[in-house]
Amino acid sequence: MRDLVSACLRLWGLTELDWRVTLTASELLTNAFQHARKEDESSVPVKVVLTRTPDGVFLCVSDPHPWLPAAVSAGENDEGGRGLMLIKTLSDRYGCSSTAHGKDVWVTILHSA
Repeated sequence: MRDLVSACLRLWGLTELDWRVTLTASELLTNAFQHARKEDESSVPVKVVLTRTPDGVFLCVSDPHPWLPAAVSAGENDEGGRGLMLIKTLSDRYGCSSTAHGKDVWVTILHSA
């Protein structure tokens, strides 16, 4: 996924956003796989939309799990629990919404003026 995101950003001339967008996409997908996958399944259907906007990019990951993400307080030695905080820090806007088939988690990442 990181390679596809990077390729789109190169095509659009937005390489200055590469590390922020690829890391955010990776975190959103990791969250979807960890939290939307059923215990007895090895995969989960997700949809990724990356759109160029006049001032940056819009990235949305949809998954079938109905619960919206909630921040947790990760301890100093915890291996997880920081993804949502990282997503919020890397993006300029962040949101999530319930859908008929689960949820959408989206970010907007703007390029410098």
